[in-house]
Amino acid sequence: MRVVTPIAVVLLSCLIWSSAAADVVAEEDVLDTWPSPDESHIAPKYKATLEEPPVVEWSLGAELGFLAVASHIIQLGNDGTRFDYRRDGGQDVLFPFFRLSTDLKFKGRHAIVFLYQPLKLTGETVLAEDTVFDGVTFAAGTPLNSTYGFPFWRISYLYDFLRRKGDEVALGFSLQIRNATITFTSADGAQRASRRDVGPVPTLKFRGRWGFENGVWWGTEIDGMYAPVSVINGSDEEITGAILDASLRVGYDFSDRVSGYFNLRYLGGGAVGTESNPTPPSDGYTKNWLHFVTVSLGIDFRAVQKY
Repeated sequence: MRVVTPIAVVLLSCLIWSSAAADVVAEEDVLDTWPSPDESHIAPKYKATLEEPPVVEWSLGAELGFLAVASHIIQLGNDGTRFDYRRDGGQDVLFPFFRLSTDLKFKGRHAIVFLYQPLKLTGETVLAEDTVFDGVTFAAGTPLNSTYGFPFWRISYLYDFLRRKGDEVALGFSLQIRNATITFTSADGAQRASRRDVGPVPTLKFRGRWGFENGVWWGTEIDGMYAPVSVINGSDEEITGAILDASLRVGYDFSDRVSGYFNLRYLGGGAVGTESNPTPPSDGYTKNWLHFVTVSLGIDFRAVQKY
């Protein structure tokens, strides 16, 4: 019995070890045959969210189309005439429209946008009644040439909450530099009234884009602000200004690099109030509100840099 007992212990230990080893092998076999997670139901655009985004995305865009004046009213001087550009100033026609922009996006989240917008509207008319601009009286029957120039430069920052290829929901802000020129000149050059203004215009910005698997997409882009000028630049001028640049577009991705779109845009705003240091004979009062609609075709070229 003293010999048998140690042998029995050894045999029992070997049996337990063999059983445990068999369980481990069986468990490994189960793990090897366990199916991997099925991702076939996930659309490629959503899978792209899980991928590491490009370090830098660069795009260049351009729009070309026409601009129509829905309404444009101006008054220069407290005693000035309320002048309707569309009805009385020859702005009842279509004007060429062009816009150029470039976009830098970093790591799928942060975007810097640079935009240049030329804008110059000219008109010719014969005044039906005496009209006053900044103390200068143009008599009825005077052939009048008018120019309204409002080109601007804009830089924007956007943060994309989606970081998904082909889609975007982004919020941010912009700083626009306006360069306004307003002139009224008699056809013979004997009379002239003019205003010039250069200054910063901060706005809030939103941009959205939603793409479909067939390459079609729709998007929107909005810049807007309404505030007293004193809040914007800290001056004591009693002027309130506003701007709204809002677009809706439908496009198609021809490839990962090239996209085209149709764009409908509202461009409006203006200012009312009195500037602090007017140039005589002007008393500094301005009331200028405009509502423009543009229709254009656009194209974007995109380049991606990965590190």
